[in-house]
Amino acid sequence: MQYHEVRFTGSAVNQNQWPETSYPEIVFAGRSNAGKSSLINALVNRNNIAYSGKTPGKTRMLNFFEVDGKYSFADAPGYGYATGNKDTADTFSRLMDPYFAHREALKLVVLVLDIRRIPNEDDLLMLDYARQAGIPLLAVCTKSDKLSNNQIFNQKQKILKTLNLSPEHLAVCSPLKKENLDQVWEKIGLLINGQS
Repeated sequence: MQYHEVRFTGSAVNQNQWPETSYPEIVFAGRSNAGKSSLINALVNRNNIAYSGKTPGKTRMLNFFEVDGKYSFADAPGYGYATGNKDTADTFSRLMDPYFAHREALKLVVLVLDIRRIPNEDDLLMLDYARQAGIPLLAVCTKSDKLSNNQIFNQKQKILKTLNLSPEHLAVCSPLKKENLDQVWEKIGLLINGQS
């Protein structure tokens, strides 16, 4: 695995706390149990850059990291916990609405999905955030180590259809086994540079 230089640049609950950056920013969003923190940690080859815990929805802020003096990563709160709880859903909206509308550095949304689950209404809402803001989206399906190759193929087709995405906008990996992370990095680079 490649070594990555990572620096925490701040946490934010509102716009005036966003750190300044001259790098293209990638926001990672997904259901609380989709493996978002594990994916971020695996991509930068660290164990504890992004918080990963047994209790879903621990992250309540946007957390920012500079990676390799080349990218800014933003770790968004997992949104599954907000379902059925109006207060936390409203808090999530107050955090993310301005971010998608006004964050000029934002160049890519990584929608983190558990490959065993079909995207739900919350996932589709996150997709709408990206589309309405005109920001490219890459769906990254984690936990591929839990399925056979046939199951992976079938789930990919269902997920692409549900999200109405082309294959260039989907990657499959296993953060636990550190498998196919290079493919995720490659697609991030292509989408940020407008080549896909």
